[in-house]
Amino acid sequence: MRKGLVIYGASEEALGLVPILEDNPEVEVLGVFSRDREAAEHQARRMRVGVTVTDDPSLFARPLHAVIDAGVAEPFAEAFPDTISADVQVVSPLTARLLWGYGASGSDRKGELLQALHEIVESVNLTIDPNELFERMLEIAMGVTGADGGSLMLLDPERGELRVRVAVGLEPELWPKIKVKLGEGVAGRAAAEARPLRVRGRASSELFRLQRPRQDIEAALCVPLVHEGRVLGVLNLSHSTRDDMFAESDLEFAEQLGRLDAAIVARAQEHDALRREASRYKAVQAVRESLSGEAPLETRLEALCQRVAELLGGGIATVYLYSEPEGELRLAATSLAGGGLGGEYRIRLGQGLDGRAAERREPILLESAPGQLDVAALPLLAGDALVGVLSVQAGPGARDGARVLRERLLEIAAAAADTIERARREARMSARATKIGAINETGIRLVSSRDLAEVARLATSSAVFILEADHAILRLQDPETRRFVIRSYYGSADGRTQEKLFLLDKQLAIEALRGQRTRVISDLPAESSIAALAGGFRSALVAPLRREGRVVGTLALYDKISPDRFFAGAFGEDDLHIFARFVTYVERGLENAAFHARSERQQSFDEETGLPNADYLARRVDQEIARAGQRQNELVLVTCKLDNLPELRSGSDARRGELFVKRTAEALRTHLRGFDVLTRTGEDEFVALLPDPGPAPEDRVTALARAVAEEIAKDDTLAGAGRPSLAFGYALHPADGSDREALLEHARKPRIRMV
Repeated sequence: MRKGLVIYGASEEALGLVPILEDNPEVEVLGVFSRDREAAEHQARRMRVGVTVTDDPSLFARPLHAVIDAGVAEPFAEAFPDTISADVQVVSPLTARLLWGYGASGSDRKGELLQALHEIVESVNLTIDPNELFERMLEIAMGVTGADGGSLMLLDPERGELRVRVAVGLEPELWPKIKVKLGEGVAGRAAAEARPLRVRGRASSELFRLQRPRQDIEAALCVPLVHEGRVLGVLNLSHSTRDDMFAESDLEFAEQLGRLDAAIVARAQEHDALRREASRYKAVQAVRESLSGEAPLETRLEALCQRVAELLGGGIATVYLYSEPEGELRLAATSLAGGGLGGEYRIRLGQGLDGRAAERREPILLESAPGQLDVAALPLLAGDALVGVLSVQAGPGARDGARVLRERLLEIAAAAADTIERARREARMSARATKIGAINETGIRLVSSRDLAEVARLATSSAVFILEADHAILRLQDPETRRFVIRSYYGSADGRTQEKLFLLDKQLAIEALRGQRTRVISDLPAESSIAALAGGFRSALVAPLRREGRVVGTLALYDKISPDRFFAGAFGEDDLHIFARFVTYVERGLENAAFHARSERQQSFDEETGLPNADYLARRVDQEIARAGQRQNELVLVTCKLDNLPELRSGSDARRGELFVKRTAEALRTHLRGFDVLTRTGEDEFVALLPDPGPAPEDRVTALARAVAEEIAKDDTLAGAGRPSLAFGYALHPADGSDREALLEHARKPRIRMV
């Protein structure tokens, strides 16, 4: 396909190029653009140049290879910046003449060509893509000297290697594989010594330290490209059959050409560096624009992928974010259409190209052909921290070479890593502040609650919501059995799943009680002690609960469920710190609830016997009276008076008085029913409330008095001077009184005495 050229401006120099360019079958002059069309047409007719002249800017909308700026009007780059952004080359008439107007170069045109190159060096309008100019420079050198092969090699100063940039007589797929160290081979020696070399016959392997002697070269010229004291590369010329091909005049021309070529290379490299810098700036700006704003990070990452895909000429871009607790990459965004709730894609470190790039923390780039980058996996690194991986595939519209694309992608990855890490850090700080606020608010409720059951319920339900857990289990020690039993569960498990969860929690509770420390387990199946129980559960937070310095329970959370994820994630160190803060409130809540329970017990119970006191009896009697209504014999109040308790306490053995109280309380408890209420209402008085006493309440009271007296009489520890004496009384509702005061007054009248 012919290269389309447009001339911008109608100078004599530019119009004079038209006939020359039309003689080149590789190019096509599409027209001349001039805002003063009439003057331009007049100039073309005067010079007898047949070319289309127009003032319509749509001329630049056609597929173009280059624009020849005649330099007689506003610079083309300023007049049509959109065309410039499309990477259309803009060259001077002189550069255009050299590139497309000279045709084959002969030895009789040495002076003309050198003059043209010299003027190009002085020109500031070098071609955007230097490869075409480099090819033309090599073509000129070969045409003048009669060489049938050659190459232009540029120096990589960091590695100290010469690499092929353009070549004739060498397959392009071999170019990237050829790397010549300074001092090795003819080219390496010319570059290292910064002096030209002419070789007749085959080069000596020993003299030039050849790695692979070339059997197809009989003569060679090698000229270093030196600019301002720096070696930029070498120009290699060769002939395959004649060892006397290159004369001294050819070497002299090659040296002059090399000096001009070096200046052009330096200028092209400067221009290329500026272009790459602008390209990187553009790419970085695209990254920052995509990741800016207040939208959720995943939404911004989707925008980033779309922008990167566009920069890759309609390619594919995917971002994986790294989760340190899970040790995995998670697909966070892609330029591909579709998706949804089909599944969550995760990659282990070292798995595939993306996993290997993350594990090595080095980019992996694949080329299907020399200079054509197709696939890349670039780790996103913010300092030493791995943020994720940018995985890309170039599209059909990617025009940049592998080197330029690699640099652009590395800049994008660096900018994206910093921006993503900053966004994630801000999100973590915001989430942490929100969670701490929620914990403080919940903590007030936990600490102010007087009900142990409410504290237990709040501990699990609040932990689930604040720390985004799927399950929460609270275990507390039973005061009688001393076992740690589940007091509260909050979560989504039921049936078989709940049974498995409780077995897992039992084992973790045992380990927490042994270790007595709060811990995070990011990968439950990886823990050898619980691997067999961890099926279906991913991670956990576990803490022992202390009260007054003693471990009284455990609190455990399972499986992190973030609002932006469909599948369970893993808890990490950040969650552990927040969880530890929450646990302190739970411990204070349990302690306060226990304190209030003790206080209430002290207010409602007798410390010596552990029986409810008069206040408690009053509440229960009122409740039973309300329940009984006017029905006969629905409840009985029985009093038991320790008649001679003061005497026993003041005697020589005061301990008999204490034993008398305890043995009477034990005897009464033994012979009352489970739902009867026994209270101690005074130092020497017990009162029992008997709901539903049966058809013969009086007989029941008599039997109770006799049984208690017999228990006391059989107790040898109470033997001695002044035997214990008991007096019993009772009152039936409503026969002996319809309210509590009346019933108690009646019941306190002794009816049965036992000694």
